[in-house]
Amino acid sequence: MRTDALPTGHPDPPEPAGTDIADIDAADMATSGGGDNGPARHAGASGVERLFEMTSDLLAAISLDGRFTLLNPAWENVLGWSVQELMAQPMQEHMHPDDVEETRALMLAGSRRTAQLENFTNRYRHRDGSWRWLSWSARCDGEVWYAAARDVTDRMWLERQALHDPLTKLPNRLLLMDRAHQAITRLHRSHGLVALLFIDLDRFKAINDNLGHAVGDHLLVSVSERLAEMMRDSDTIARMGGDEFVVLAEDLESDSEALAVAERVVHALEEPFEVGSTEVAMLASVGVSVSHDPEANPEDLLREADVAMYRAKRAGGRRLELFDERLRQEVNTQLEIGDRLHHALPRQELLLVYQPILPLAGGRAVGCEALVRWDPNDIAQSKLGRLLPSAFLRQAEESELIAQIGDWVLHAVCAQAAIWHREGIVIPISINVSTRELTENDFAERVREALALCRLSGRALCLEVSEEAVLRDPERTSAVLSDVKRLGVAIALDNFGAGQSSLSLARSLPLDMLKLDRTLIGGFDRDKTKRAMVAATIALAHEARLTVVAVGIETKRQLALARELDCPVGQGFLLHEPDAPERVRLREAAVTVTSAPWRPLVRLRGSNSRR
Repeated sequence: MRTDALPTGHPDPPEPAGTDIADIDAADMATSGGGDNGPARHAGASGVERLFEMTSDLLAAISLDGRFTLLNPAWENVLGWSVQELMAQPMQEHMHPDDVEETRALMLAGSRRTAQLENFTNRYRHRDGSWRWLSWSARCDGEVWYAAARDVTDRMWLERQALHDPLTKLPNRLLLMDRAHQAITRLHRSHGLVALLFIDLDRFKAINDNLGHAVGDHLLVSVSERLAEMMRDSDTIARMGGDEFVVLAEDLESDSEALAVAERVVHALEEPFEVGSTEVAMLASVGVSVSHDPEANPEDLLREADVAMYRAKRAGGRRLELFDERLRQEVNTQLEIGDRLHHALPRQELLLVYQPILPLAGGRAVGCEALVRWDPNDIAQSKLGRLLPSAFLRQAEESELIAQIGDWVLHAVCAQAAIWHREGIVIPISINVSTRELTENDFAERVREALALCRLSGRALCLEVSEEAVLRDPERTSAVLSDVKRLGVAIALDNFGAGQSSLSLARSLPLDMLKLDRTLIGGFDRDKTKRAMVAATIALAHEARLTVVAVGIETKRQLALARELDCPVGQGFLLHEPDAPERVRLREAAVTVTSAPWRPLVRLRGSNSRR
């Protein structure tokens, strides 16, 4: 693994004024003057001699076989060795082993032609055992190198600090990108490929929160060391920050070889780490991007690996994903969505459809959920088609657009509720509230104003909040919802059971309703364990006097089981598909099911229960 080399391709900053090898004649370095040239010649030689003796720059004459043949006294001050000691051995004896080969190759080039070096750096050992960085300017006449060097150790140390992560000592993003640029450039003369592996530790936040930041830091160092052990010396391992690492691998032969490296990373991190008296296994999501193109942009390659990593993470973690053409098309689509979303409201491209919430025992709708759809005006040109909320609301959530969309939905729903009230249909309409809206201080006031504008009471609305929104800031969310609740508005917890939701979370909020996640309903007709969990959840929700809604009912079997588990109301395509407000049937009963009795499987407080 490469960690010491500093970026190339960037010129060194200008050095302070000092001795330039071109200012000293080769003969002048080897003589102190004299001869029959008269007083002027004596004065010139004496000046050169004094300059040679007194300058702080390191002056040297070096033979082509790598021996110092002349040194000025400044060498003793910089390296601690006497001039005699330095000249007694080949210069490579005092040179850092990693720098010997390149230095010798450059010196030998002087035997074939007149050669010159500028700002070439290598390292020499000080008498105390430390390493000093020297920056050289030199010229060769075909037999001898005449050189001037200066100590740039302090500058190199500062540059290294700026290019390495202080905790793990790995290269940081800046150095990684320079290395990636060099590796991609080398594709001009090779037939391999370059790969970037973007690694995210799946469980690190929980470990950090539960065991403390000191343990977390120790674990990050251990992860960096294990990655270094398994990678080749030519690979670069960098820390991007937090629990994210990137591996740069070059000279690979195929995509499958890059994926094999990523697979080894996933398995290597699963081996337990010893953290004090605790053993911790790390799960990792890895995104892989590869390039054969010597003109590729390293920033694009990193972004692609990042996108692939998030795909792996969303798929459950502990896996790897390759950024391929399919994923590239998805990214391009998301970029188009993000760009066009800013114009969706002004162009009136957003619309609302409504899906009734119906009693499973039969009867009219007891509620209705408003769902956002997006129809771009030029569907044929954009190739997007009608978009569901899952395709664009997350991007809106990450920007200020979600507040504008949420405000539009609130006022549009209130206007529709007023129309239905005039037609004699008085039911609450549910709207989904974003995380960002729940953090706004004036949210309850905006709800009150929207209701007042349409002359509605709070009972006309039901606000649905997600588990994610609640867990982001439970105290603040509870306070905001309590303010809304005082207006008479009902509150529902959406997607219950999809994540870490529990009834203790539900009890901490001013709720009226639990909406079971559609994955529960979709699976409980095939999974007896899931069915028992759903039954217990429904029974406990009844005890807490919460209305339970079975969401995602799509088959008669699911409907029958939901009724059997004592779920009073439901929502799904089988009962009624989302539709325009003028076509929604709110006065009609749900699908009639007679193949299963409508009685609960689970009851509390010692009642007889059938299993």
